[in-house]
Amino acid sequence: MKTGAQALAFSIGVACAALAVSRSAHADEPLTGPPLDETKGKPLSPPAPVDGVTPKLAGLNVLAGVVFVDLGPLNDRLTTSGYPNKLPMAFPLIGGQGFGLFSRFTIGGSGSAFLSRSVNAPNNGEVSANGAWGTFDFGYQLVRMNGFLLAPVLSLGGYGMFMSIHSKDESTFSDVLASPRRGTTLSNHGLLGGLSLMANLIVLGKPSTVRTARTGLSLGLRVGGLYGFPYREWQADGVEAEGGPKFGLRGGYLALSLGAGHW
Repeated sequence: MKTGAQALAFSIGVACAALAVSRSAHADEPLTGPPLDETKGKPLSPPAPVDGVTPKLAGLNVLAGVVFVDLGPLNDRLTTSGYPNKLPMAFPLIGGQGFGLFSRFTIGGSGSAFLSRSVNAPNNGEVSANGAWGTFDFGYQLVRMNGFLLAPVLSLGGYGMFMSIHSKDESTFSDVLASPRRGTTLSNHGLLGGLSLMANLIVLGKPSTVRTARTGLSLGLRVGGLYGFPYREWQADGVEAEGGPKFGLRGGYLALSLGAGHW
């Protein structure tokens, strides 16, 4: 059965892969050195740089908030099948994001998981839903000054959505061995696009050697929308389940961010 922890591992893995791409930000200033004095026949040592290489501009944050998912197609199918309760549309959200700054652009990645929520089902059963997504992110810096960064972001990636149905009846170890199929996990995977607005501020830090930049602890906000397209049929425990409802991960989210940054 898929759990929130498994979904989070899926999303963080995608985000880490995307973040590795963003860490190649170029230096803004060239190396400079002091003028060489006359050596009077003595060997020269390499001159020490005066300004050095400008530190790279980047950020790495954890995310926590809420995501609203359109589960209408799933709830309609549950209702027609005699299930008395509908799955909720709001889920707790956790995740992470990382990005590098290139001239006026931001390039990076993010991954998030929404934690499982459950409702009662017939015959002392339970239905739960959770999911995750991971994306590459491409943004444009509307504002970057004195540790404040504001950027709209275009995201492209993939998602996984999971719905589990299982019994809450108590059982013995022997009963489980004799009848192992006490639950089923239905899964839906697809491509994902999104638009969001990212705002971050260095709240505890110090001035940087980069003009108008700061470095330190950052606090921020990210709000956005998601639109997913499934690329295959629903699966039940990894086996294709035909006739499932038309579904793509669609909704919106609001999350606070906390981490470290230099911009």
